[in-house]
Amino acid sequence: MLLIGCVALTSDLEKAGLTIFSPQATKRPMNAAMNPFALIRRIIVAALTGTLPDEYRDDAVAILTQALSAPDEEIRAMAVIGLNEIGSNAPTILPAITGATHDSSDQVRRRAVRSLGDMGTAALPSLPHLIAALSDPTACVRLEAMAALGRIGPEAELAITELIPSLGHDDIRVRTVAGATLKKIGPACVPYLLLALSDPDAILRERAAHLLGKMRCKTDDVIEALLELCSDFDYDVRRAARGALELLEA
Repeated sequence: MLLIGCVALTSDLEKAGLTIFSPQATKRPMNAAMNPFALIRRIIVAALTGTLPDEYRDDAVAILTQALSAPDEEIRAMAVIGLNEIGSNAPTILPAITGATHDSSDQVRRRAVRSLGDMGTAALPSLPHLIAALSDPTACVRLEAMAALGRIGPEAELAITELIPSLGHDDIRVRTVAGATLKKIGPACVPYLLLALSDPDAILRERAAHLLGKMRCKTDDVIEALLELCSDFDYDVRRAARGALELLEA
């Protein structure tokens, strides 16, 4: 009944050239259940609990997609959550969430990149947008983008060159998330990690050595590079190289 009422209301507004999320529409009399926040919350709850009828799924997606153009960033952020909960089966959901990665609000962008990660390999068409989010001006969005790439896994290998420098970042959170993501991407990272072992940045060399050990890369070129690194001038780098070799021998 809720979605039937929602569809009727949105249809009425569209005839007037409005949507329920237009500033003009929010001034129209409507009961509490039909205000934009309550509407989106109920759609999200229905999607979460599996009570969203299939016959109203497309209508719910249309409402949430409209909400991505709402002037209120809270509504836009909630709309991303709702689209994510409904899933990636509807053909319009992935483009809608991808578009939200370029929203003016960092809250919306963060929700959008997280949602793309939740979709896993279904989000591969949007991989360039996730990689672009690694350069977002807001730190929390960049971290979410890294984590999202990790959830996509090996097929996110195009992001490797953008992720490697983050292993030497000043912020330990960034280094940790970048390392975890590269590990999830897997063997495709190894050639880049080997190159990083000769980087001028000691932190980057240390983290690259540590990651090669964690990834159990037992190839001859990895072992030789780690052995050479055991004589690095930096103590932490030498320790990381020895620790990586111990992991490989375990």
